[in-house]
Amino acid sequence: MEFLAASMTLDIGNTDRLNIFRQEAQRLGVKVAPPDVNVSEAVFACDAAANTVFYALAAVKGVGRQAMDHVVEVRQAGGRFKSLSDFARRVDPRLVNKRAFENLARAGAFDSLNPNRRQIVENSDRILGGAQAAQRERESGRCRFSARAVE
Repeated sequence: MEFLAASMTLDIGNTDRLNIFRQEAQRLGVKVAPPDVNVSEAVFACDAAANTVFYALAAVKGVGRQAMDHVVEVRQAGGRFKSLSDFARRVDPRLVNKRAFENLARAGAFDSLNPNRRQIVENSDRILGGAQAAQRERESGRCRFSARAVE
């Protein structure tokens, strides 16, 4: 199983080879779990106890390795993502842009947060708008509370 994960990582950009490895995993009785922002790593990883290879986030077309390394770092630092808005608030929108976000949604990487992929893609502007606002707040060091909220 570790060999499969390592081999798949080596061919991370070659979808034809990844399909061959997926078929081999199936033949061997190894489950290949779909990408998931709350479980997957940037590269292919495995869980021997569950007899599962976790699909790499960076293997999703059009997302980029650096962006997916960032997603994994954010998750490790702050825990699992609780919602799409939590995801959008915590990641850097310069790394996880609209194209990457929509490709992750289409690949099912947000299914654990919201299984309606179409809804996610159709609302990506609104979801990512919140991420950009959160990023601007982080950069400016502004407090999120108004004077009225403090009174």
